[in-house]
Amino acid sequence: MGWLTAPFSTGIMQRALLEALVLGAACGPLGVWILLLRRAYAAESLSHAMLPGLVVAALVGVPLIFGAAGGVLAAAAGIALVARDRRAEGDVGVAVVVSGLFGLGGMLALSPETPPRLGEILFGDLLGITNADLIAAAALAAAVIAALAATYRSLAVTAFDRGSAHALGVSAPRADLGLLVVLAITTVAAVQGLGNLLLIALILAPATAALALTKRLPAALATAAALAAAAGAAGLIVSYRLEIAAGASVALCAVALSGLALVRGAS
Repeated sequence: MGWLTAPFSTGIMQRALLEALVLGAACGPLGVWILLLRRAYAAESLSHAMLPGLVVAALVGVPLIFGAAGGVLAAAAGIALVARDRRAEGDVGVAVVVSGLFGLGGMLALSPETPPRLGEILFGDLLGITNADLIAAAALAAAVIAALAATYRSLAVTAFDRGSAHALGVSAPRADLGLLVVLAITTVAAVQGLGNLLLIALILAPATAALALTKRLPAALATAAALAAAAGAAGLIVSYRLEIAAGASVALCAVALSGLALVRGAS
C-alpha cells in the first residue's frame, strides 16, 4: 500500500490526482453518450480544432483555458458556416474546418516564436496544475455532470430509439446539439491537464471499457467514471515510478483498461 500512496505525498501530486479524479468523473459518463450517439469523430475533432487558440494563448501569456475556449468557439463557428452549404455533408464540413484549424495551429506553433509551453499545449501538464486550474476544472466538470443528469432521458431516447424520439416528446437534433455543447465544455476543462492530443483518450477509452463490461446504461455510466478515475490515478503512479510524462501515462493506462475490458468482454 505504501508503494501506491507514496507518490501522492507532495502537493504537486495531490493536485494532479484531484485533477485526474475530477476529469474522470466528467469524461467517463460523457464518453458513454459520445459512443452511443456515434459522435466519436466530433469528440476528436474538437480537441484538435482548439490548437490555434491554445498556441495564441501561450504566445500572449494568458491561461490556456481561455485559448481552449476561443479555439472551440472558432471551430463551432467554422463548422456552422460550412454547414450552410448543402453540398457539404456534416462530416465533410467538420473535416475541412478541423484540418484547416489544426494546420493553422501547427503553423503558429512552429513559427520563429514557438511558444515555450508547446509541450503543455499538445500533451498537457498534470504536474503543473495550480489551485486555480483545479477550481476551474472542478467547476466545469460539475457543470458537465449536471448537464448530463438533466438531459439523461433525451439522450437515452435519442441513442436507443431515435426514430420514435419525436413521438416521445424528444428532439433528437436538440439532444445532439446539447451533447456537443457538453463535449466542448469538457474539452476546455481537460485540455490544461491532458493537452489537445491526449484528452480524447480519457473520454473514449473508459467508456469503451464500460460498455464492454456492463449491460445496463446506469451501470455503464458509473463504471466509465470509475475507470476514468482509476486510469488517472494509475497513470500518475506509473509516471512517478518510471519518470515519464504524466498526461501520456494517464492516456496509456486508459487505453490499457479499455483493451483489457474488450478482451474480457469477448471471452
